[in-house]
Formats: sequence, C-alpha cells, structure tokens
Amino acid sequence: MDLGFFVVSLTLLFNDFERWRQRSTVIRCDNRRAGGKVRAEKNNYYELLGVSVDSNAREIKDAYRKLQKKYHPDIAGQEGHEHTLMLNEAYKVLMKEDMRRHYDASIGQMRVRNGTNYSGVAYSAWKGPLRPQALFVDENACIGCRQCVHHASNTFVMDEALACARVKVQYGDDEQKIEVSVESCPVNCIHWVDREELAVLEFLIQPQPKEAYGVFGGGWERPANVFMAAKSFSKQLKQQAATEHYQTRATREEETPAQAEARANAIRKLKMDRFSRFQNWVKEIFSSNMLSRD
Repeated sequence: MDLGFFVVSLTLLFNDFERWRQRSTVIRCDNRRAGGKVRAEKNNYYELLGVSVDSNAREIKDAYRKLQKKYHPDIAGQEGHEHTLMLNEAYKVLMKEDMRRHYDASIGQMRVRNGTNYSGVAYSAWKGPLRPQALFVDENACIGCRQCVHHASNTFVMDEALACARVKVQYGDDEQKIEVSVESCPVNCIHWVDREELAVLEFLIQPQPKEAYGVFGGGWERPANVFMAAKSFSKQLKQQAATEHYQTRATREEETPAQAEARANAIRKLKMDRFSRFQNWVKEIFSSNMLSRD
C-alpha cells in the first residue's frame, strides 16, 4: 500500500471520528440541560420544598435544610445532586420577597399577607335582589374602549386614572343593555362570575402597594391572572379561618372548671361595675337638674 495514501486515509478517518465525538458530546450535554430545565419548570417551588404558599421565612428555611440533608450527593448520588440544585433555586427565590412576589404572580398565587384590608364585601353595589351571578371586569385586559359604559352607563363606569372600566352597580341597567355591553367588548374583559367569588376578585384587581426598597417607592401591583390568584387567595382564607377556629376551640377545651368559673366571675364583676357607674351617672344628672330648678 502506498504510504501517502495510507496517511491520507488515516487522517480522514481521524477527522471523521473527531467530528462524531464532538457532535455526540454536544448532544449529550444539551439533552441533559434541557431535561434538567424541563424538570425544574414542572416543579412548583412550594411543592418542591413541601411548604404552603403562606409559609414564613423560618418555615421555608427549615424545610430547605431538611431536604438538603436528605438529598445530599453523598447519600442520594447523582440524582440527589440534581435535586439539590433545584432546591437551591427554589430557596433563593422564596427567601427574597421581591423575587417571591414575582414568582407567585407567575404561577397565579396570591398570599394572604398580615394586615390585609380585605373585608369580604364587594366593591360594586347591587340594584334589586341578589342574584347567583355577577359582572366582573378584568382590568388587566381592559383597553379603555368605553363600549360597556356607552351601552350600560348605570352598570359600568370608567376609572379615568387607570384608563379602564369597572362595574359600579350590578344590574344597574336592563338585561338587554347589559348583554349588548358585554357582547360589544372587543377584548372580552367582561366576565360573568359566581356572586361568592365577586368580593375576592374585586379586591385583588385593585392595585396594591408594593413593599418599598431603598430610596425609591415600591409602586403598585396586581396579579397578572386575577382568576388564578382569587382561587389561591380564597383557599388560604379558608385555611386561615379553620386554623383560627381550631386554636380557639383548643384553648377553650384546655380551660379547667376553676378557670371557667374565674372567667365567668370576672365578666360578672365587670358588668356590675359598669352598671354601678351608670347608676351614679344617672344620679348626678338627676341631682344637677333638681338644683337648677331650685
């Protein structure tokens, strides 16, 4: 065999092998990263850490440390390493309030914060008897076209500051005018909702003040998907009410008969003191009136 031909053949073979090796390496790397990304996206950070949406920083930190020990690579191997990376990402987001707020909005969650001014009463009034369904305007989608206000001005009103419409009075116009106003909306931002959902939806769609950081103010925000946020918010309100009911019941059950008697006596004494003060006040007024007559 000719030596030159052999060298050329060997070189071509080596180049083909090198190209195949590089291509294979890139494909393996991309697949692994893509797969990891898909797994991370499918995981809800709260579910990943095993905490609730309204968990505080201490609960999140405790859950994170517990899971990091469980999935340490020395114990769980390579799969544990990938899991700890996702745990790190979840912990980083949920421990920073601004990042957590944006993440909650992206997954349609809404936390019941301490000091929330939610009253449980809808903003819009009702004309006539209460009905099973109510009108709600998704102000995130509203483009301020004024069509609904034009056709049913007693039901809808424009917020000039925010350039969007909202419901002022439920069923303020006759049903035909309301139907025309709903059908004429070019972006379908007017929805029929259950009456029980109305208060939460109208509360959440109102711009809420952000927490301020540094010199500049925090600005305003509202959930991107108000319907998903309302479901989350309502669920947390029910959980909160159940927890408070349980705690109150547990406190009462732990009260001994002696404590119950002491509490009843204290209440009775307070009532007697109030009645005594009231009697003295009446006597003083009566006495002053008699003196003024004399």
